[in-house]
Amino acid sequence: MCDYSLKAFARRDAKSGDQLRTQTLGGFGSVGLVAPDAPKTAVCLRPGTKLIVSSIPALWQKAWNVGAVVVATFEQRDALGYYRDGVRFDAADHPFVLFQEFPVGVELSVEMIPGESPVTLQDPVTLRDRVKARLELISA
Repeated sequence: MCDYSLKAFARRDAKSGDQLRTQTLGGFGSVGLVAPDAPKTAVCLRPGTKLIVSSIPALWQKAWNVGAVVVATFEQRDALGYYRDGVRFDAADHPFVLFQEFPVGVELSVEMIPGESPVTLQDPVTLRDRVKARLELISA
């Protein structure tokens, strides 16, 4: 699903293994997800999609109480406002964060989409190893 604010843009559904980033789309300031090879096409996620979020700036790490790389689950809040798409970080007591609150350039790896076969085995050890590998890339 994509926010109502992204309905006017070209869009496609996410696939397991997609490497995405947050970006402002159009002149309205809506933050969405795009693939590096198609920066004008919004990528839409299904609720429950597992993501690895990385390249989180230090200011947002502190505000969200997360590290530079974290596992998150895509959710949509009730359609009370114009923006509804975001994530809940997979750690205790983490609030729902709208993509609209994300800075531009945060990277997201689509790890598992509900109802689809994952590209790689997604047992907890494998996912943990993938997070560790992303952290090592950032630290290098």
